[in-house]
Amino acid sequence: MARAPKKSSRNATGKKVNKTAWIRSQSASTPAKELVAKAKAEGITLSVAQVYTARSTGKKAGSVRTTKARVGRPAAGTGKSDELAFRRLVLSIGLPKAEAFLADLKRSVGL
Repeated sequence: MARAPKKSSRNATGKKVNKTAWIRSQSASTPAKELVAKAKAEGITLSVAQVYTARSTGKKAGSVRTTKARVGRPAAGTGKSDELAFRRLVLSIGLPKAEAFLADLKRSVGL
């Protein structure tokens, strides 16, 4: 079933309003029901659920950004962990093969 098109939210002066931004600009300590009543007085149609959703999304936004920064490989040159991984690799493939690989790498880089 197709959704009905969303109504654009306009305040009493006729200007278009971003509901989420309006909710976040209000005091966080204001109860949702009071916020809905205040919005109605300004000509903005809101529901209690919209208030709760906008507030919870705002709280999650900070924590999501910090976790995304930690995901993935560590930065290059992290020190001991890189050295330890290199030593394990050398031991697993053998020293002669590792030396040959490094010599080939130096030649290809121009060292």
